[in-house]
Amino acid sequence: MPDRTILLAPAARERLAAWLNHRAHRWPATTNPHLLINTKTAVRSGQVSHVWINKTLGLPAQAVREDRILDEAIATGGDLRRLGDLFGLSVNAAERYTRTVERDDGHPAR
Repeated sequence: MPDRTILLAPAARERLAAWLNHRAHRWPATTNPHLLINTKTAVRSGQVSHVWINKTLGLPAQAVREDRILDEAIATGGDLRRLGDLFGLSVNAAERYTRTVERDDGHPAR
């Protein structure tokens, strides 16, 4: 949704600011509009490959996404609507994550 603003946690803002500072100093003349660039993409307008992202992270980016979704499911007590809105998940996909969250009585959240 273009009219929605999601604030970043302070630690995420600090890391993002550090990356943007590095990017501006490393590639000051780049016109590449993407957040993540590397030596090859800095001189073009294309995005970095998923292989580069996975190699740079040291694990698949999908694993980071899944971990973030699961963390949000835990933090919200399995709020399907929030998961769907925040991550663009279908109801079925959000339910898969909330099944891993236990309520105080030991039963899965619904």
